[in-house]
Amino acid sequence: MSFGALARWISASLFFGLAAALATAASAQTPTPEQYLAHVGGEAKLVPPGQLVIDGYRLYCGKRPTVLDPKLDDYGAAYPGFLILNPRLLARVSTPVKLWIHAHECAHQFRGPDEETADCFAVQRGRREGWLTPQGLEEVCAFITPAKSTSMHLAGSHRCQAMRRCYAEQTVR
Repeated sequence: MSFGALARWISASLFFGLAAALATAASAQTPTPEQYLAHVGGEAKLVPPGQLVIDGYRLYCGKRPTVLDPKLDDYGAAYPGFLILNPRLLARVSTPVKLWIHAHECAHQFRGPDEETADCFAVQRGRREGWLTPQGLEEVCAFITPAKSTSMHLAGSHRCQAMRRCYAEQTVR
C-alpha cells in the first residue's frame, strides 16, 4: 500500500470512528422516554401523545408523549422528544398553573431551550385555547414571581412582566 493510500485509509478510519463515537455519545445524552422510565423506575409512567388529561383538559404536545414522574425535582422538564411532569407537585397548584407548566415544557419541543420564548409560547397558547384568562395569568404570575434568577431563568417578576406583554400580543411567537 502506498503512503497516500495508507494516509487516506487512516483518515477515513479516524473520520468514521469519530462519527460513530459522536453518534453513540449523542444517543447516550438524550434518552428515549422508555430509557428515562427504566432509569427512574418506581411510580413513573408513560402517557402516549394526546392521552394526557389534567383537570378535565386533554393536553397535546404534537406527537410527543409525557412521562409522569412523582420523583422529578421540579414541576416539569423537557427532553428532546418528550415531556416530564411531576404529578405530586402539580397537585399543589391551580389548573391554569398546571396547564401553563405543560405548555411551557411543550414549547421547548418546538421553540428550543430559551425560557422567555417558552413562557411566551405557553401564555399565548393558553389564551388561544381559552384556558388562560387574565385571572389565570395572574395565578401563573403569583406562582412564578417568588422565583429567583438562575443561569436558566430570569427572576420570576421579570418573567411575569414578559408574559403579560406576550399575552396581550395578537401575533404568535
